[in-house]
Amino acid sequence: MNDGFITHPKNKRKVVESILADSIPRLAAKARLKFDKVREKNLLLLPEKVVVLNETAASILTLCDGRQTVNTITEKIRASLQADTETADTSALLDLKTMKADISEFLLEMEDQGWVVIHKHGSVDNKEQ
Repeated sequence: MNDGFITHPKNKRKVVESILADSIPRLAAKARLKFDKVREKNLLLLPEKVVVLNETAASILTLCDGRQTVNTITEKIRASLQADTETADTSALLDLKTMKADISEFLLEMEDQGWVVIHKHGSVDNKEQ
């Protein structure tokens, strides 16, 4: 039985992407990024918790400075990946729309964890800074 509340994952992805496209994410006030030189790992430092980040997550979170939109972050990540794979096969690189959806989902998950704050375009609030 479909009561109108069940959505197909692809439809959900489109909604998430459109909601976040012009949104401006930033790290929560309690979160800090750090590169551990000894272990050569990117870390997200939180009160009473340390999260080891992969390179992609660290790249995305580094760009969450409260000034750049999700669109801008996605374009910068894609440009960086293109530069890294310039000599390799660029056909393996995800299209911009797919990347935007993936980054949007990642940021929503980080917001759910309380590690990122996402402001709708034009509604940036400096209370937590």
